[in-house]
Amino acid sequence: MKKWNRWQTSQTRQFMRSLSSGIGKSHVIFPSAFLVALTTSIIELGIIFYIKEVFDATPSEVGYFTALWSFCYILGCASIRPLFNRVLPRYLLIGSTFLMSLFLLCILFAKRFAYAYLFYGLYAVGMSFFWPPIMGWLSQDVEGEKLGKSMSYYNISWNIGLIIGPLPAGFLSSISPSLPLYAGSFLCILTGLLITAASFLVPKIRTDRGVDAVRNGETARRDTSTFLRYPGWVGLFTTFVVMGVVINIFPVYARDDLLLRKEAIGLLMQSRTFIALFIFFILGRTSFWHFRISQMVAGQVVLAGVVFTMSFITSPFLFAVQIALIGGLRALSFNNSLFHGVSGSVNRTARMAAHEALLAAGLICGSALGGWLYQHHSIQAVYYFSAACVLFGAAVQAAIYLALKRKQR
Repeated sequence: MKKWNRWQTSQTRQFMRSLSSGIGKSHVIFPSAFLVALTTSIIELGIIFYIKEVFDATPSEVGYFTALWSFCYILGCASIRPLFNRVLPRYLLIGSTFLMSLFLLCILFAKRFAYAYLFYGLYAVGMSFFWPPIMGWLSQDVEGEKLGKSMSYYNISWNIGLIIGPLPAGFLSSISPSLPLYAGSFLCILTGLLITAASFLVPKIRTDRGVDAVRNGETARRDTSTFLRYPGWVGLFTTFVVMGVVINIFPVYARDDLLLRKEAIGLLMQSRTFIALFIFFILGRTSFWHFRISQMVAGQVVLAGVVFTMSFITSPFLFAVQIALIGGLRALSFNNSLFHGVSGSVNRTARMAAHEALLAAGLICGSALGGWLYQHHSIQAVYYFSAACVLFGAAVQAAIYLALKRKQR
């Protein structure tokens, strides 16, 4: 019997070793991206309801509050860039998740609105340790179609988190405005524990020493980046001006003017992710869009048209359709910036930091200017402003491409 137990224990250990040896970084990156995106989605809607009910925030204050998050996120991406070449990505991810959890809890105990501003900004800085390193880690030593597929799986993972998030955010907020923040804090701790466990228990993760810096004894690789990253970044910025309006200003309009319930607003916010999921899947399975300016500019023109038509509707169903279309076009812009930003680059985490900083800068403009326009003018003025930004961005994309193409020749 003892021999049998020993044999059984040995077989179990061998099975666990075999199982863990087949687990790579993608098995940690994809669920981690899902959990943090789920956290982000719950918090970005839940925090609006929280500050409106707890601190009686006005529409412009909501815009400034959410814009502060983006501003601090940009500062975080810029300030931690030296760490990208010195600290392993998984350690940055672990630190990020526990910091985010801490600052979300601090918001709940803040008695004054100014302190909530401070802790929300620190929460953004904590998150800046997460997205650039995880994207840089995923894309290391990957190019072409393989890069496109890896990015597709990654984008689908975090997008599923965005799909799920608004519904529990609306439901939890209807019970208590503080519950979404508790849920977000718990999810951050769960993510941190997942990455920590993988770092100690999974051989391929434990022995991974990959950072962007050229290591001693290695020959420096030649940078073969494409200049199409610049039009891609322009499109990302203007698209997230629109997303700043959709995520942070539209829920206020839906609550105050359309008199929708929180659960219904959560469903509306959820609609932006369904088409995006399909777009991410298609882009990961195809390559026709690689290194083409035409699809970038066309996507921006269509986005401007979709935003402009929102000024003529009041039906929640039609808003859901329009927001879903915006989500699909956001996926196109996001993927263009991501793929063309890292393709051929030797310093991918820094490129991802630039990607995230431009994304956050767009959210700042959309949130702050959108909130001010809505409070002092109308929601229609917000839509006109957003559409004009996107059209201008399309023109800038075309101008950059023509200028750099001529210079290249």
